Amino acid sequence: MKILYCLLFLSVLACQSKNQEDRPADAYRDLLVDRVVWKKTEATASDEKPTNVHRFTITNTSDAFAYEQIEVRFDYFDSTYHKIRSTRQILDKTIGPRAALMIGEVKDGPALPTATSSTVTIVRATAHKSEPEK
Repeated sequence: MKILYCLLFLSVLACQSKNQEDRPADAYRDLLVDRVVWKKTEATASDEKPTNVHRFTITNTSDAFAYEQIEVRFDYFDSTYHKIRSTRQILDKTIGPRAALMIGEVKDGPALPTATSSTVTIVRATAHKSEPEK
């Protein structure tokens, strides 16, 4: 019975030992968005409309790839969680392997008065193989 458990353990270990470098780049999988803050700016002048402003962090979980030209999608929802609008922007930023990148304020057009929540999603990014540190 011990031999069977050892063989099972070794086979699981062998499956997990595949290097991340063997996997192709996938920004949707590798880039995680967290610490998201969304707010509507206040209109300061009578002819000015409130604006959507986002702040968030992107974490690259890949050991092998750096990403740049990161395209994100902002989805806006009403009080019943129905999507009422989506927009996309390309962030002219680069994030290396196993790094976190804090994104400052990103303005995203006029705020809808019925919007009560928002999400940020990675759409795509340009990947390039990163040289391992020596």
